[in-house]
Amino acid sequence: MRWKLVASGLALIAATYGLARFGYGLFLPRFAEAFDMGPGLSGAIQAGSFLSYCLTALLAARLGSRPRLVVGLAGTAAALGSAGVAAAPNAGVLAAAVVMAGAGAGFATPGLVSLIERNVKPDRQENAQTIVNSGTGAGLVAAGVLLVLVAGQWRLGWAVIAGVVVLATVATLRSDGRRDGQSPAGTKQNPGWKNLAALARPLAAAALAGASSGAVWTFGRTVLAEGRETELYSIGAWMVLGAFGVLGAGAGRIVQAWSLRTAWTVTTLPMAGATMLMGAFPGTAAAAYAAAALFGASYIAMSGVLIVWAVRIVPEQASAGTVALFIALAVGQAAGSVGLGAVLAPDAPVGAFSLAAAVGVLAVFPAWIRGRAAPKHSDDTVSIPSR
Repeated sequence: MRWKLVASGLALIAATYGLARFGYGLFLPRFAEAFDMGPGLSGAIQAGSFLSYCLTALLAARLGSRPRLVVGLAGTAAALGSAGVAAAPNAGVLAAAVVMAGAGAGFATPGLVSLIERNVKPDRQENAQTIVNSGTGAGLVAAGVLLVLVAGQWRLGWAVIAGVVVLATVATLRSDGRRDGQSPAGTKQNPGWKNLAALARPLAAAALAGASSGAVWTFGRTVLAEGRETELYSIGAWMVLGAFGVLGAGAGRIVQAWSLRTAWTVTTLPMAGATMLMGAFPGTAAAAYAAAALFGASYIAMSGVLIVWAVRIVPEQASAGTVALFIALAVGQAAGSVGLGAVLAPDAPVGAFSLAAAVGVLAVFPAWIRGRAAPKHSDDTVSIPSR
């Protein structure tokens, strides 16, 4: 395994997801105070970020044969968006900058999937993909540390995020042992978007899981910070979420040990339970921190399972399949952010968060609906596919 690429790829995911994309939710109380934003507007801005992610992921899929370009675009969008947040004079500019920052993540995942495919041996690719994907958790921890260090200077924090994105992008490109247009001997070029109908069930599952997760990603820190004089309580919970998210690197092992159906269930149900727990007891430290830990570990593992799910069902279209599932996840997150923003009462979040948890439970069912097996790999296969 090319550990330099895996390490730098993890750093890029940490920068584009944990910092530039999901950092919005962490800094939201500061933004709401600075720009007089309520839950409705806050949710709409986050939804815009999720939708920009979808658009750039689609573009990345069309550039599948040029992963270095895609990774470069990931860094450019996330860095410019983060710099825009740092300089935003009003809520309108902030919204545009957050949308651009979120767009960077849409490029990052498909670009890294392709880089790993052409640099890592087939029997180690699943582990490499899920390790890189766990970078979101590391980024969340870094975001919490950053927020503590910059104190009230949130603009400085986002300037630092822009710099970190640039460094991670450069490191990833330097770790790539090939150039666009080259593929390892014996591998096939990604054929594009043909025959992705086999992904119907995981697409539905991903969309529902995304809608459920929008509660914590957008409003989690807001409800934890409600009524507290110090932010350390909610920032600490966010850092716990990220730290346990690193455990999501074990998703590859989970899928190899069990079927995909089982792996999806044991990662999605705990995420739903954590969402309900956080909404029910945001002011109880033991419950809130346990919810954050459980959500972080289960969400990152769940998204890692999605990557493997795409690879197992459409092994010759791994990048396009992953893009499709992550777009469904982001569309669900956008819908969840808008819907919950309309009904959320920050001082009484149990109703909205329980609704989100119920959607998460529903996300399990598509995995257990029997469908036509994929031509080369069943989604119940437990062996590592050769790609």
